Amino acid sequence: MRQIYTSPREQNIDTVVALMAEHGIEATVSNRSNYNRSSWQRFSYSQRQDDRSRWPQVWITSADDYTRARALLREIGIEPVVRHGEELAAARNPTPLDRRRLTVARVRRIVLLVVLGVAAVAMLRDLHVF
Repeated sequence: MRQIYTSPREQNIDTVVALMAEHGIEATVSNRSNYNRSSWQRFSYSQRQDDRSRWPQVWITSADDYTRARALLREIGIEPVVRHGEELAAARNPTPLDRRRLTVARVRRIVLLVVLGVAAVAMLRDLHVF
């Protein structure tokens, strides 16, 4: 099974599953809400969503149908999911904030190693190993 589509809107998920069924492609849905509630929620596609893994997802059951399913989604104007696409783009082009966080993390590690080194030398001197 491979993921083909994800969306916070249940109507979009149902539309994609129906499209796949029309063309004889078996699809399953994961992360769908089981309790009965209205499907409308406040959200924004432009707002950064850090946890898309909790959104409902459409998975293609047979690997042989995956290429056809991607082509169908492209025909209706939807770009299929690319696994880890956003993370890959962020790693290739880090923002100044990301670079600053990486620098801070490196400095913290170096300081931790220096403190551990000083503590090890102090312990070894107390044991008269030197």
